Amino acid sequence: MKPVHVILAGGLSSRFGEPKAFALWKNKPLYQWCKQALGGEALILSRPELTGRFKASGETAVLEDAEPFKGKGPLAGIYTAMSCEEGDIYTVLACDTPLIRKETVAALKQLIGTGADAVVPVAGGRAQPLAAVYHKRVKQTIYEQLCRDQLKISDFLSQICVEYVEAGEIGAKKDEFTNVNKKSDLERIEPFRFE
Repeated sequence: MKPVHVILAGGLSSRFGEPKAFALWKNKPLYQWCKQALGGEALILSRPELTGRFKASGETAVLEDAEPFKGKGPLAGIYTAMSCEEGDIYTVLACDTPLIRKETVAALKQLIGTGADAVVPVAGGRAQPLAAVYHKRVKQTIYEQLCRDQLKISDFLSQICVEYVEAGEIGAKKDEFTNVNKKSDLERIEPFRFE
């Protein structure tokens, strides 16, 4: 199965106060930690005002949401990736999850072969759909939901066959799925980096 790696970096970062993707943690922008976990190759889904900044950082695979779904959140980003890059499975990471490890990504990708439409980890009792793997067959479901302007990922997940897996079952630590939403979160995750 051909994998495609996707980093979602099109959010407004309103609680953070500036684009989170470029915030430095341990001398590296947050999105680059995600790119590292994905093996160094990734499509970056951005918004128009950030595209140039990504390209100036040396990124060549930068996309903006497909029309008519611009600004419609993570589902629009996933749909755009599926529309622009041919693949069988799409590993999706939000740009603000710098603790995720390559081993965790690899374990999630292995599980998608079981016939599920998606493999979504559960950490600390919460599903993590923005650190998950999706099969290409969900593209039409995403499209139909976007056309109805239903943007909640939970609504999407309720329509497909999802294998939820506890973080510990794949050797992941629950802290790997921590999102950086505020600048103070950078200090909170300082003790962590699971190499």
